[in-house]
Amino acid sequence: MPTNYPEPAGTPHISQRGRAPSLHGKNASIWFVGPRQVIAAVLGVALYGLLSHANLIFILPMGTLDVFLPALLIPLFFGVVFGPWVGLVVGGFGFLLGDYVANMWLHDFGWNNGYFYYSSALINYRDLLGWNGVAGYLVNAMIGLVAGLTRSSVRRYHTVQALATVGVICAAGIIVGTAIVVYSTVWLYGSPFYTLREATTALFDTALPNVLVALVVLPLLLLLYDRIALRKIKAR
Repeated sequence: MPTNYPEPAGTPHISQRGRAPSLHGKNASIWFVGPRQVIAAVLGVALYGLLSHANLIFILPMGTLDVFLPALLIPLFFGVVFGPWVGLVVGGFGFLLGDYVANMWLHDFGWNNGYFYYSSALINYRDLLGWNGVAGYLVNAMIGLVAGLTRSSVRRYHTVQALATVGVICAAGIIVGTAIVVYSTVWLYGSPFYTLREATTALFDTALPNVLVALVVLPLLLLLYDRIALRKIKAR
């Protein structure tokens, strides 16, 4: 838990010579990897592997699709709290595991016109956008990595400025990552039915709803995490 909170008066200073740096200390490297980060990475990969392909598809009155990917919160949170290496591993390998889970366990479910149906193969909106391929794996890893880079400037999440900084950076990562996936799909597949126009529509339909994850849900979760961590430290 965070250790850069003010220490009680009279607390003796203990030298850290020869010991691993505190993850949340002001001088700790954001790239440090220790047992805590390894455990977090394993847990994050398991969670994201199970939930990464869960998506909510909203059909708006004007006929457009909004694709909400709530599980993106997992690599974002793990990256912000535990650092860029953890975010990268959770995002990349978690999504790769999610592909295996979806295609091995959920291969009889498909999607058409906003409804899930029973069929012979997994066909969902993210397949159409090229998420389930090398570009999707790399982009998910990048989103987690970008979230982890916020630790270079923010180590506590108790002010509006800190939460806004983390949210904006993570939202930018989502937008850039989604753009890479949808536009690379035009080049990779070369389909006459998926041109730059369709890719741009897919960018807005996928990126904008998921920016809410970074700007609203993630800051609320980080604020809760910060308060729980502070309460535990005060209880020592």
